Amino acid sequence: MNDGQERTFSIITFGCKLNQYESECIRQSLEEMNWIYRPFEEGADCFIINSCTVTGKSDSRCRNAVRRARRMMPDAKIVVTGCYAETQPEALEEMDEVDLVLGNEDKKNIPGILGGKSAEAVGKGNGTFGQIDEFLDHSRAFIKVQEGCNANCTYCIIPRARGPSRSTSPADVLDQVIRLVKNGYMEIVLTGIHIGRYGVDIEDPIDLSGLIELLLERTEGVRFRLSSIEINEVTDRLIGLVASSDRIASHLHIPLQSGDDAILEKMKRPYDTGLFEDRIKRIMNLNGRMALGTDIIVGFPGETDESFRNTYRFLKEMPFTYLHVFGYSRRPGTEAALMAGQVHPDARKARSRRLINLGKRKRTGFMKGHIGATELSLVQGPMRRFSKFSAALTGTYCKVMISRDERIRNMMLPVRITHYSRGRLYGTPVRGEVGTCVTLGMTP
Repeated sequence: MNDGQERTFSIITFGCKLNQYESECIRQSLEEMNWIYRPFEEGADCFIINSCTVTGKSDSRCRNAVRRARRMMPDAKIVVTGCYAETQPEALEEMDEVDLVLGNEDKKNIPGILGGKSAEAVGKGNGTFGQIDEFLDHSRAFIKVQEGCNANCTYCIIPRARGPSRSTSPADVLDQVIRLVKNGYMEIVLTGIHIGRYGVDIEDPIDLSGLIELLLERTEGVRFRLSSIEINEVTDRLIGLVASSDRIASHLHIPLQSGDDAILEKMKRPYDTGLFEDRIKRIMNLNGRMALGTDIIVGFPGETDESFRNTYRFLKEMPFTYLHVFGYSRRPGTEAALMAGQVHPDARKARSRRLINLGKRKRTGFMKGHIGATELSLVQGPMRRFSKFSAALTGTYCKVMISRDERIRNMMLPVRITHYSRGRLYGTPVRGEVGTCVTLGMTP
């Protein structure tokens, strides 16, 4: 494949921010080998599909992408990797459209394989992801601080797909952050599968809070945001950091999964609603404007009408600002897949609709509470359906529509929020105030 001809590739990514980070690593490695990236719709010599398998719908989306790629480019090479490829490789290998299936550990070997080496020659898991310089078409950057999960939730296939918890060294995290900040990124999301376990497996005596303190000490200007974290790992020290620093986004996403204690026990979640409520109250006492998101699984085996009512009441009472609602999806190889009391799909759909509507009401109320406030916001690109506007992302995870001005794109600016209309906030950048433009930099 080193014949001097132009080689093109496209990457389609499903699922979590960790997958997005790893796709960017693959993209940069291939471009360093003189491959040329093409958007999916333009077609390419090779399609790389980085899959998710959290739900059956995730699997279906992956298979549909494979078929679309083959219809578009009959002679292209199609490689499927990621969690679906890790847990159900046989299902993908049976597809005539798929040329190569590689699990998560072999994902990092894709550039070498496409460069002409066989999978055997590259060697299982011997490739490495290096530092990356940019995130294509993203104003924010995601970096992997942790991988894998040691939990044993009965519904979840991810420990099987991602393996045990492993932490990225503090030095490597810091080096990656500095590299991205030098390239103009003003917000960096610290991501992983189970980030609350950060540092448990490494020699350095450091945890997630210690890592954040290190990053704050060694950088300037850039804002950090945490990806999903478990409630029992939101420590007082971590809450204090988020509450006291405007360089940590006032936003935590804490999965609840159910508001019924009996269901939580069947799920093998490491808390009950009492612990969850107490910790949320402690968070809000320190920062009453914190954005709090959560995940909810609807229709878990054994969920009765009363169980669901308990969940609905709990969610209604808690100060969540948005809800991610998922209908339970039976995952082969999990304990829950074999449990009695599987909930009828119609009941799952009806219950999901009720929670989705509750989430919309909570989100609307939270957004309207921003009217009149001035929020430090990251100016992103133009809105897809509103080309005269750009989106500005607040620390509280609200998008504010501002007049498009390419001169301030990717800058962190205070934005005064003026009004709410048809599900959107509108505002105006504040000029001439201290902090109008946050300066990039690193401390020695």
